[in-house]
Amino acid sequence: MAQETQEYRMRYFRMTILLIGLVVAILAPATIPTVSSSGSNPCAEIVRAALVATDRLCEGTGRNQVCYGHNILDAQPQPNVGQLNFTQEGDIVAVDQVQALRLSGMDVESEVWGVALMRLQASLPDSLTGHNITLLVFGDVEIENQMTIASSLEATVQGTHNVNVRQGPSFGAEIIGRLEPGQTVTANGRLADSSWVRIALLDNGGTGWVAGGLLTITAGIDNLDVVEPAAPHYGPMQAFYFQSGAKDAVCQEAPDSGLLIQTPEGVGEVTLLINEVNIQLGSTVYFQAQPGKDMTVRVVEGSARVGASGKVYRAIAGSEITVPLNENLEPAGPPNPPAAYDMADVESLPVSNLERLIAIQPPATPEAIAATQTPIEIGPDGNPLPPGLIDNPGLGDSLPPGHGGAPPGQDKDTGNKKDK
Repeated sequence: MAQETQEYRMRYFRMTILLIGLVVAILAPATIPTVSSSGSNPCAEIVRAALVATDRLCEGTGRNQVCYGHNILDAQPQPNVGQLNFTQEGDIVAVDQVQALRLSGMDVESEVWGVALMRLQASLPDSLTGHNITLLVFGDVEIENQMTIASSLEATVQGTHNVNVRQGPSFGAEIIGRLEPGQTVTANGRLADSSWVRIALLDNGGTGWVAGGLLTITAGIDNLDVVEPAAPHYGPMQAFYFQSGAKDAVCQEAPDSGLLIQTPEGVGEVTLLINEVNIQLGSTVYFQAQPGKDMTVRVVEGSARVGASGKVYRAIAGSEITVPLNENLEPAGPPNPPAAYDMADVESLPVSNLERLIAIQPPATPEAIAATQTPIEIGPDGNPLPPGLIDNPGLGDSLPPGHGGAPPGQDKDTGNKKDK
C-alpha cells in the first residue's frame, strides 16, 4: 500500500512538472531564435535565425537609416563623424554617417552570417514620407558610400514676388517651377561665386536652381557646398560601390552573397548609381559584383534599366544583365544584352524580409526578352532620355522654340538679375 502511494505521488509530481513547463512555454514572451548545435543542417538554421532576427530587430529602421541585423558587421564612419554606435545586432544609425560597411560570409562553425537592412529615400520625393527603398545586404559583401554628409541649409524666398526655379544655373535655363514669397526650401549646393543656389524639389525628389540673391540663408550661403552645375545630386547611399562573393552558398537554404533592392509600389522608377552604373528600377532586383569580373543584375520582379558606357538595356522579370567591371569596380565596357537567369541563382533569396510580398519569377523566355528591347538614347548625365528627347535643352543659355515665356500660372521671366 505504501509503495502504491509513493508511485502515485511520483506520477502526480511528474504530471505537475509537465503542466508547469507547458504553462511557462505558452506564457513566455517570444524570443529571437538561436542556432541549435544538435540540428542536422546548421547552415539552414543560421540562415533562418539571422533572417528572423533581422526582421524583428530592424522593424523600426527609418528613412535613410541602416540596421545591424545579424553578426558580423564592421562599419567605418565618415571622416567627420566620431565614434559610430554600430557594434551589435539591433543598432541603427543614419546611412550618411557610414562610409563603408563590411559583412561576414557564412561561417557555420562560428555561427555567423552578416545581414544588414537599409531603408533609403534615393530619388523618391520628400512628400512620400511613408515610402522607402528597401536594401537587404547578406553574406560576404562590402559597400562603400560615394556620398559624404552634404550641407543642407534652410533658405527663405525674399521680397514680394514669385521666384522662378530653373533646371540649371542660368537665366536661359528652362523654368521648372516657382516659389512664393516667404516660402522655405532646402538648399543643398551653390556655385563658387554664390550667384546661384541649388534647392531640393519636394514634388519629384529632384533639384532646381534659384538666383542666389533671391534667397535668405540664415546660416550663411558660404556654408553650402560648392557643386558643379552638371553634376547629378544623389541622396544618402543612393550612389555606392560594392562587391560580393560569388557561388559561396554553404547550403541550399542560403543565398549567394549579394544585395536585394526593392522599390515601393506605385512610385515609378527609382534611380541609383551602383559601381558607376546607372540603375533605374521599379521592381525587386538582386545584385552581385566582383572586381575585374562582372556586376550581375537579376530582376526577380518588375523591370530595371541598366546603363553604362553609352548603352542601356532593359531587363524584365526572369532575366539578368551583366556589366563588365575593372579592378576598381568601375564599368570596363557597356552592359551585355539581357538573358534569362538560372532559377538556382535566385530561388533561395530572402524576399520575405522585404516590404512587399512578391513571388520570384521563373526565367524569362527569349521571346519575352526580345520583345522589350528597343533603342534607348543616353543623355549627357548618363541617364536614359524620354522618347523623342535627344538632349536636355534646359542647360543652355538660350531657350528652345516655345519656351520663351513662363509656364502657365507663373510669373514671366524678366531676364534680369532678380529673375522674378
